[in-house]
Amino acid sequence: MKKNEIVVVINPGSTSTKIALYSRSELINEHIIRHSQTELDQFHKVTDQFNYRYQMVEAGLVDMLLRIEVTVVGIAGRGGIVKPLEGGTYKINNSFLEDAKTGKYGDHASNLGSMIANKLAKYFNLEESFTVDPVSAGNIWEKARISGVPSIERNRRGHPLNMKMTARKIAKQQNISFEKAKYIIAHLGGGISIAAVDGGKIVDVNDALMGMGPFSPNRAGALPSRGVMDLCYSMPRKDVETLLSKNSGLKAYLGVDDLRDVFKLIDAGNEKAQLIYDAFVYQIAKEIGAYHVALKCKANGIIITGGIAYSERFATDLKEYVDALTDFFVYPGENEMEALAEGAFRVIDEKEVALDY
Repeated sequence: MKKNEIVVVINPGSTSTKIALYSRSELINEHIIRHSQTELDQFHKVTDQFNYRYQMVEAGLVDMLLRIEVTVVGIAGRGGIVKPLEGGTYKINNSFLEDAKTGKYGDHASNLGSMIANKLAKYFNLEESFTVDPVSAGNIWEKARISGVPSIERNRRGHPLNMKMTARKIAKQQNISFEKAKYIIAHLGGGISIAAVDGGKIVDVNDALMGMGPFSPNRAGALPSRGVMDLCYSMPRKDVETLLSKNSGLKAYLGVDDLRDVFKLIDAGNEKAQLIYDAFVYQIAKEIGAYHVALKCKANGIIITGGIAYSERFATDLKEYVDALTDFFVYPGENEMEALAEGAFRVIDEKEVALDY
């Protein structure tokens, strides 16, 4: 084990690609590549952006590495929407790449993470590349998969990478073993996922993309079935998907999808904005309460994370609902980059065995 060994981390977002260099103990350097929507609009699918983004990533890495003396021992890319998986660190193999590239389970910017990581591994003459806790990862209880209709299984698309990393930090803060702790974790951003974590594993989570949980800044969340049926018979499928996953929630009601703009409307006396915001907090609180019961009211804490958790005003309003349940923690932002690096180092240092897709 050498002090100058690093892992390169790649995290593609909708209009950016984050690159970071991590040692075992700290962040060495990071860089964010911005992509204009005009440039991205030329591609039919998100994964068609692969060559365009890879060239920029490789150039950015070359520039970052010129300034420091290090040895790249691993590459980790954010895993995309793939088949349902157990949580853990995965080797990026051909099957994983095929499902990510074709968008078989969903066409999302995070699908590019595994594709870029795989090519970078070849660039650095590494035998393997990794991804950690992909979007579809979890160890969901069998009873939590049941929907009420035998042909429909509950989806489990959330934010496991950030959730588990944040839970590890809170467990350490509480001096509790992560493998024995129980938490309700709410990742609050453009998408909202709320999960029950038991023994270091996500055992239940709403579908953050479409169909379950509270509404988000631009997603619909759970809906009355009859209303969904009416939509499906009145609009093409693609239009319904776009409406529910991109043009619903705060955006649909108020024309804004940034909570700071919602507060501006409220402070200007907009009664509708107040009502929709109250419903927003209320639905998140209800979902947290449901997962507290799912853990038989024995959770060691409720944790809110993600971009919305930066808002003290929101955190205070939510806490009024759930504070009596258990300890309440606010850990703003995302820890995805750090989580990817740590997962790769756990495998490299033989503390964990990489899983096969």
